[in-house]
Amino acid sequence: MIVIFFVGLLVFSLYQGQAHYYRKRWKDNFEVELGFSEEQAGVGDSLYLYETAVNNKKMGLPVICVKFSASKYLHFEDEGSGTVSDYFYRNDVMSVEGFQKVRRKLRFTCKKRGLYTIDEAELVSYDLFCAHTFVHKMGVQASLCVYPSRLEVSRLVPVFRHMNGGIGTRVPLFEDPYAYAGVREYTPQDSMRRIHWKASARTGEWQVKTMEYQASAPVVVILNLESPGVFTNMDLMEDSIRLAYSLVYYMSNNNIPVRLVAGGNEKVRISGTGRNLVMAVQRALAVIAYDKVCCNGVELLEAEKHTFHPDNHILFISPAGKKPLQDEVLEIIRSGIHVTWVAPIISSNGAESEFRELLPELKGSIVKWGGV
Repeated sequence: MIVIFFVGLLVFSLYQGQAHYYRKRWKDNFEVELGFSEEQAGVGDSLYLYETAVNNKKMGLPVICVKFSASKYLHFEDEGSGTVSDYFYRNDVMSVEGFQKVRRKLRFTCKKRGLYTIDEAELVSYDLFCAHTFVHKMGVQASLCVYPSRLEVSRLVPVFRHMNGGIGTRVPLFEDPYAYAGVREYTPQDSMRRIHWKASARTGEWQVKTMEYQASAPVVVILNLESPGVFTNMDLMEDSIRLAYSLVYYMSNNNIPVRLVAGGNEKVRISGTGRNLVMAVQRALAVIAYDKVCCNGVELLEAEKHTFHPDNHILFISPAGKKPLQDEVLEIIRSGIHVTWVAPIISSNGAESEFRELLPELKGSIVKWGGV
């Protein structure tokens, strides 16, 4: 009987001892890192989230759970270890031996533009008998900027030409094929015929020829995110953002000076050419919001029209089109500024849009972008 008592006492002491030891030491020199495979991506791109656990001590952890939450717009292929509600809640269970690193690669697809961050992870571990639970929260740093997707806007170029006859003499939408200007880095949209072979051989990277334009006045892309109705139609807003990004990308890709002005929850104003401009516009339009816009379309145009030059071509993107806004656009046109209004609408015939009652003088300056 005494032997049984001492054996029981020994077992109890070992049990309590290991529980105390694990409670005190389990999180020592244990780190978890979360990081995206890329810092930036586009809607529809597939990336990886790397989850790395490092145990820099001799004591192993037989069971440890790494929990974190990510946006539900990052669609993980393996959702068996998580649940989706307002966020995607991930719970990965692993075993980490002493002085061991465990790394997992989680594949996901970007479903919506935005800036996504993961700044906290929760660690849950147990003692040897899984009788005691230990919880610890730690900061992590994982950030991903998802840009809006691009639309095929090159079909709008003939529309611009038709609306303004000699648009090539006013706005640099078309290159002069005989005026060589220099070289720049190759992009997938460039024709192989434009490759500058000597410059490519000299730099070790593909280079393409750039041409001078018939005019050098910049294009001004103005994005109005004022809702066309009482309730915000997210499809219309998102299509407007994609249009603005696509037009800026198209102009910049053709070395055309362009300025973007956008009125969301905050006003955005970006100008320039080349890759730096595109990157700045990508990031700005990735995070722009429209739940509480800083100004309506009339206010946006009134604040900008003093900057317009007769050689500018204004590309006004707005799904809203009530009469006060039409009057403001018409006033700008009458001042000698050329305006093309690109109007995202719900249906291709515009039956449900605000453009059913359109001022006659604006009919030649508006392009309805349907099929949202």
